[in-house]
Amino acid sequence: MNTDKRLGVAFLWHMHQPYYKDPISGKYMMPWVRLHGIKDYYPMAALVDNFDGIRAVFNMVPSLVEQINDYVQNDASDTYLDLTLKRASLLTYEDRVEMLNSFFKVNFKQFIEPNPRYSELLIKKGVKPLSGTALKKTVKAFSNQDFLDLQVLFNLAWFHSISIDDDMELNDLIRKGSGYNEQDKEYIVLKQKEIMRQILPLYRKLQDEGRIEITTTPFYHPIMPLVCDTSVARVSLPYSTLPKKYSHPEDTEWQVEAAIKYHTEQFGVPPRGMWPSEGSVSDQTLDILIKKGINWVATDEDILFRSLSLYDRKYKNTSEFDRRIIYRPYNYMIGQRRISMIFRDKNLSDIISFNYNSWNQDEAAWDLIGHCNKIGAQMRRDTDRGLLAIVMDGENAWEYFDDNGRLFFETLYANLDKQEDVGSTTISDFLELESPKRAIHRIFPGSWINHNFDIWIGQEQDNLSWEYLDRVRRDLVKFTRKAEKDSSIDGARIVEAWRELYIAEGSDWNWWYGGKAHTGGDNPFDKLYRTHLKNIYKLLKQPIPDFLKISIA
Repeated sequence: MNTDKRLGVAFLWHMHQPYYKDPISGKYMMPWVRLHGIKDYYPMAALVDNFDGIRAVFNMVPSLVEQINDYVQNDASDTYLDLTLKRASLLTYEDRVEMLNSFFKVNFKQFIEPNPRYSELLIKKGVKPLSGTALKKTVKAFSNQDFLDLQVLFNLAWFHSISIDDDMELNDLIRKGSGYNEQDKEYIVLKQKEIMRQILPLYRKLQDEGRIEITTTPFYHPIMPLVCDTSVARVSLPYSTLPKKYSHPEDTEWQVEAAIKYHTEQFGVPPRGMWPSEGSVSDQTLDILIKKGINWVATDEDILFRSLSLYDRKYKNTSEFDRRIIYRPYNYMIGQRRISMIFRDKNLSDIISFNYNSWNQDEAAWDLIGHCNKIGAQMRRDTDRGLLAIVMDGENAWEYFDDNGRLFFETLYANLDKQEDVGSTTISDFLELESPKRAIHRIFPGSWINHNFDIWIGQEQDNLSWEYLDRVRRDLVKFTRKAEKDSSIDGARIVEAWRELYIAEGSDWNWWYGGKAHTGGDNPFDKLYRTHLKNIYKLLKQPIPDFLKISIA
């Protein structure tokens, strides 16, 4: 960070996808690692690479990195890629139904409405879900050329303009618009694989040049406080009905240790910082992170406000805070041990995530720069240098922006460091200049969503999910103990079974329960969650319990 600047702005782009692979079948059930890799993971780093002065933090969840590596190193495929690769003339009726249900899953305003052929195909299919006779009639109405064009247009929609700019063939395919052939499709898939191969080397290069900091998250993205002890949810949700207590801090320790080890292997140095899954923290989890050597952790501003109002005498029962208190790091203290804590500016992070997409992008970037300047000007002149942390998902917001937000980023990155008192920084670089001078001794347990855990526990389906997890884990523990006494049991299978358990502890499965996404038995995350639990019994060569055959949704 430029030492002349009074306010450091740290962008932390959180990169994450659930673990979509069924390790037993080897198949990826959903395509989002591949498609977001093309649209977001590579372009977000490439945008930083285009501006020598900009500094940023990228949080790369290990389970995402592992899946990117699987596509690159093992030529992994997914259900959507299989449908893409299949010759249109050889698509089965089931294939065609799946394509009509899935290959319009792009932002309508940005990618379908402006494209005459894509719009034509959607109108032909109809915007409402189809079933029965209507579905059969629609499938029959689509020609082989219709399906071939749909294969191409869906995959083309996921390319970022950064990748299109210097590729004449991609430009030609976009101008072509329709009437595609199998060779066109083959080139698109080859280009996707080429971009996927560039993702991790680009991040490593930028890190080694000192231009970005790469941080991590517990390996399979668990909500650490809940895995340590689900009863901690009662602090923020005192009237919720909670499931039977699930308490396995040893699993959290495994998730953190595995993340640090894998991150070090991939990027050459251990992570100094961590964005815990969904910004979720508790006293117990911070203690684990300190023991594992993490230097700093980031979470939401509301966690700071709640912690101070409940546990700090100076702020006891305070409901209104001077917002300037979030623009500085804190030491979380356990005895003489400590970890630095950073609290994100929720308002600015959410403005980018949910509001700027409807703005003129150049104006949105300058508006954000204006907010940064205002915060810098409001810092007390006699206090330490300030840190503004903007933390948000690095892949989900941009499809709502024109051209995936490219102009927004180019204006922002080109002009932020030209401001007199404001400059970009990584969090570790900032902490080397300004160590925390204020301490917190207790932290309010919660996440970056409403400073509680309501998304993942307390609703009927969420609670049932935790009960499934607990029942399966108890069975796994019993079988593990048996294996320790019986050398004929394959130890490698035990290791793989535990890996499936750790995957099932991830946050993403419960995110989609309780009406938060699909309803009924078609929730793909419910199916994948139960697949991971079923795989434990398959690996152990044990009968699959009947309860795992029934959809939680």
